[in-house]
Formats: sequence, C-alpha cells, structure tokens
Amino acid sequence: MKKYVGFLFFVLLLFMVSACSNSEDIKLSKTEVMITNNKDLVGERTKTIEEGKSQTIVPTALYYTFTVKNNSNKSISNADLNKIKLKIKPNQELVSVVEDTVGSNIYNVNKNRLGWGQGIEEIPANGTGKFNIYYNLCADKQDNKLPSIPTKKELKRIKENALKATLVVSKDGEEIAHFNLNKN
Repeated sequence: MKKYVGFLFFVLLLFMVSACSNSEDIKLSKTEVMITNNKDLVGERTKTIEEGKSQTIVPTALYYTFTVKNNSNKSISNADLNKIKLKIKPNQELVSVVEDTVGSNIYNVNKNRLGWGQGIEEIPANGTGKFNIYYNLCADKQDNKLPSIPTKKELKRIKENALKATLVVSKDGEEIAHFNLNKN
C-alpha cells in the first residue's frame, strides 16, 4: 500500500511539473539596453503651462528590448498578451546607481512615480518576437512629476549597470520564465 501511495504521489508530482510552463518554452536570444527619449517608444504627455499654452513633455527612459524565441508548439497570441507581465528585478548595485541618479528605485513599479511601460509582440509557435520594458528616468523639460535630466556621465553609469538584473516573465500572475541578464 505504501508503494502504491508513493508511486501515485510521484506520478502526480510529474503531472504537475509537466503542466506548468517553464523557461524552456521561452528562450532569451538577445538583450539590448538604451537610454532614449524617442517619443515613439516612450510616449509623451502634454502639460498646460498657462491659459492657452501647453508644453509637450517627453521622458527619457531606460529601455530594454528582449528578443525571445518561443520553443513551444503554441503561439503566444493576442489573447495572451494582456496576461503576460514583464518585471526587471535589479541587483543591489543597480538599485543604488538608479537611486543615486534619479532619487528613487524605478524598478519598484508600485511606488514608481516616474512611470514605466511594456510591450509584447505576438510570437508564433517555434518563432521569434520581442518584449520591451522601459522605466522613465527624467524629462526633457522642467516637470514636477519627473526629475531633470541627469548628466551624460550619470546616464552612462545607469546603462552600464542596467543588465545587473533578472527578467521575470509571468502569465496570469504565475512566473513562467526568468533570465539572468548578466549572462546574456
């Protein structure tokens, strides 16, 4: 009887593990990082500065692009895109650099007053696509929501440390993959 229960537990455990998506289904092929104020990538907002006058504000952002290979026989379809969330988990050195430069931890999206965004392409079965995530650092013009532009040296320091982190991909709140960016 004990052997039967042990065997049943083992089979159940194998079933549960195989039912979960794993990082083998998604492989990170390439990682690119840039600091940009391209409004087509990071957006813009309009601020009223006085009656009848407005000002367009384009943030400068730390922008990650991930080329991803879908190794499964199922596509990542449009229906899946709203269920997928990307998150960068920075190491302590990266957090320190960012906090020293912009005054807060941009990666803590629940407390991030600066803003962030993500974009995910539909990826066919056994195909390749892109994931993007960005975190606003500052604004091109004076704005009370975003700090002023750091020096070129400070921005370079952020970019140099930007890959000292882990990318976490989740679907419906469940982690489906994570990638150490320092190794890519």
